[in-house]
Amino acid sequence: MLFSTEIDIPRPSFLGGGSWLVTNLKDITVIVGKNGSGKSLMLRAWRDKNPDEVHYIVPERTGELDFNPQYMIDEQSGHSRRGQSVRNFNPDYRRRILSRLQTFFMKRGNVREGIAPGSPADIEEMLQILLPDFEVSLVGAANPPYKIKRQGDQTDIHQVDQLSSGEIQLITIGLDALTIASMWEIEPPTSRVLLIDEPDAHIHPDLQARFADFIVRIMERYNLQVVIATHSMSLLTALTQFSGPNKTATVFLTRQKASYSAEVPSEVTREIAACLGGHVLMGPLFGSPLLLVEGDDDYRIWGQVPRHHVVSIAVIPCGGSDEVKRYQAKLEQIFGSLSEPHEHPIGFALLDGDKQIPTPSSNNPQRHVRFIGLACRESENLYLTDEVLSALGHTWETACTAIEGLRDRLSDEKSSALCHVIQDRKNSDIKGLIEIISQELDTRKIPWTVRVSSVIGKNRPSGSLAQYLGSSLVDALWPPTAEVISAD
Repeated sequence: MLFSTEIDIPRPSFLGGGSWLVTNLKDITVIVGKNGSGKSLMLRAWRDKNPDEVHYIVPERTGELDFNPQYMIDEQSGHSRRGQSVRNFNPDYRRRILSRLQTFFMKRGNVREGIAPGSPADIEEMLQILLPDFEVSLVGAANPPYKIKRQGDQTDIHQVDQLSSGEIQLITIGLDALTIASMWEIEPPTSRVLLIDEPDAHIHPDLQARFADFIVRIMERYNLQVVIATHSMSLLTALTQFSGPNKTATVFLTRQKASYSAEVPSEVTREIAACLGGHVLMGPLFGSPLLLVEGDDDYRIWGQVPRHHVVSIAVIPCGGSDEVKRYQAKLEQIFGSLSEPHEHPIGFALLDGDKQIPTPSSNNPQRHVRFIGLACRESENLYLTDEVLSALGHTWETACTAIEGLRDRLSDEKSSALCHVIQDRKNSDIKGLIEIISQELDTRKIPWTVRVSSVIGKNRPSGSLAQYLGSSLVDALWPPTAEVISAD
């Protein structure tokens, strides 16, 4: 794919005329600016330069959640799609996105040789990552060409009022991005640029983190260049975390300037953004402890735990144990300058069980944010607790039988590693085996992090799950005296 490192875009006369010049574009470029700074105008002008290779997702996304076949023709080409998004507002946005599914199936049917690209299964898999509470099935030659079902009670979704504003936002933006990306797989353009205008509207910061994860995954899967206009520092922070600092850059747009070089975040910027990323510092004000976690998988687990409304935490993602320690020191510095030490810590820095927990000292104060460790080796081992296995329909005995059956299909090295897992599921190193194990044990193929977060979040952990988490962590996040209401 042709990757754009700069773009020259016509600039409206009331903003000064001439053109916007943006250089140093990355895989993901985030445009941040006040209302009226020209973010939407810039994105639409960018799309207008080449509608067949650039797709614009409007900020005001309305309409019913139903299928209207008359929109299929409009969705066949970039130029006809452009005619439906010349403004910020599209009254039939949702109908058009759902109608595009049938256009996708129609284009896929035109492939005459080999296996058709743009797999519906890939779309379903990506939607599962974005929307683990729902099951979206693409059924092709049907009216409508999709089924949406809520996982918990297996309710079929047909209308907008069956969903929250955040849920409908994620479903339609997700389908918008995925159907375009899949159609580009079938008829590849020279470049593939996805412009998303204010995706954070109506989406809670925790869901923004999941959306950021989704964007990075589809960027990599479909070879996209993504540009996002937003007001959300939470979304910006999460995009940087999931993509890595060298793949994301930021443009701080103003009415006064026409030329910009997108800024790659420095280490100091990333630290400050992680601490001040929107919702995180609000946690202590409302009694929610901070939780620093080591990596992306840990973030995917703990970032979704509060969604079950049993425990409230504000999660800060870090890039490994060394970064956890740097962030902890930064937070100690910030809170040390803002307030006196509290009776109880206002945050915790979580390290894997195979890491040494730092001892508090004058050089390493833990007055506000205390280090705490898992009782098992690392987060992957939580997947093999009795409580998570029960959610999969397994006992440890049946899981061992399934894992044992994997050994003949793997290399000697991995087969030996699986043998160690069977002998000691709590302390074995399963980081390189977790995807293989989860695919074997979970018939629904739900990401293992989603399974673990769901079980952790539903109740105060008990049994082997509590043992693997450790009593210090459980008591820290679920105080024994607190009233806990089951999510069930």
